[in-house]
Amino acid sequence: MPSHNIAVRKDVYDALQREKRPGESFTKLFVRLLHQRGPLEELSGSWSGVARTAQRQWKAVRGAGVRR
Repeated sequence: MPSHNIAVRKDVYDALQREKRPGESFTKLFVRLLHQRGPLEELSGSWSGVARTAQRQWKAVRGAGVRR
């Protein structure tokens, strides 16, 4: 199977290295992470409601007399 080289920043490489299991190749790491996380479509809407909750909390804090 053909292979490709990719360039990543040192901090990204270090983070990937920490995620690797003993004896696991980077290819196997990427496959595992991609399957573990699932398609991006599954994440669509997962943050819905967060802005409304934050807005309610901010109003509550402001109503309590707390200022920035």
